[in-house]
Amino acid sequence: MAILRSTFTMPDGSSCPQLELAGESDWALFDRIAGVLEVELGGTWIERLDGLDERYWDLSTGSGRLTLHLQDYLGISLYPTDGAAADPSSLSLLDQALMVLNARGLS
Repeated sequence: MAILRSTFTMPDGSSCPQLELAGESDWALFDRIAGVLEVELGGTWIERLDGLDERYWDLSTGSGRLTLHLQDYLGISLYPTDGAAADPSSLSLLDQALMVLNARGLS
């Protein structure tokens, strides 16, 4: 599946860019994506919330923060972490993540 760029609307009505990485829930793919992002973007997973049907992991790097999200009904997505959506460095980091994932064939 190709990575799709889209816009996510937050509950408060604001919007934020996101990357749709997979249309299906795939925990093994999530783990592979997480590993690639951590190494290639030089980040650290500062928060890892795992539930029965979804996961939210926050990656912090020197240039911004991103959230990797898996939800059973929506698949896997990546977007700037809450509060970082308007931050140009986090938006740039999202673009870097897209390049890295495409280069690694995870699209």
